[in-house]
Amino acid sequence: MDITILVGNNYYRGPGTTGNADIRTITVGDRINFVWVAGFHPTVSDSSPQTWATFTPSASLPSVIIPFNTVGVFPYHCQAHGLPGQNQYGVLTVVARTPTATLNAKEAGISVNVFPNPSRGQVTVKLDQKLSNSDYQLRLSNIIGQEVRRVVIKSEAFTTGLPVDLSDLRAGMYFYTLLVDGKAITTKRLVLQN
Repeated sequence: MDITILVGNNYYRGPGTTGNADIRTITVGDRINFVWVAGFHPTVSDSSPQTWATFTPSASLPSVIIPFNTVGVFPYHCQAHGLPGQNQYGVLTVVARTPTATLNAKEAGISVNVFPNPSRGQVTVKLDQKLSNSDYQLRLSNIIGQEVRRVVIKSEAFTTGLPVDLSDLRAGMYFYTLLVDGKAITTKRLVLQN
């Protein structure tokens, strides 16, 4: 991700900051775009060794992009208007990218069954396993895809089965979909009889 830090008269300002200092946490792979606004501001890396050679944003050098590919703390300051940690300065803390865990319930073998099928309205919802603290719901839709009922699946659906009353619905074919954290995992048919 590119993050813009404005360089102006006695300040470094990135998104969400005010005042003369910019202190933020970024992620490995992010790039900082120092954008000149006004004034003379030689920007010095205070890291040892220096993260970048000193540069001076200006009308002729309005933008300097620096990528950050290493975890660490990278302080900097304006040589003309600041000192390390004082007046016009900034600190970039670079953290490792956190991998996003994805739940592939199909591969994990999660399935739902509603029985008896066909039914006269009194059914039992049973799941074969539960993963983590996910939110489980059953969405019931009619033949043209309109949602007619949504049921929060409680813990008993994983052991004895969760009884659900659908006797107020008209006879016909319906589709029930298992939702895990709002994502559709599997869809099956259910027939309701009079």
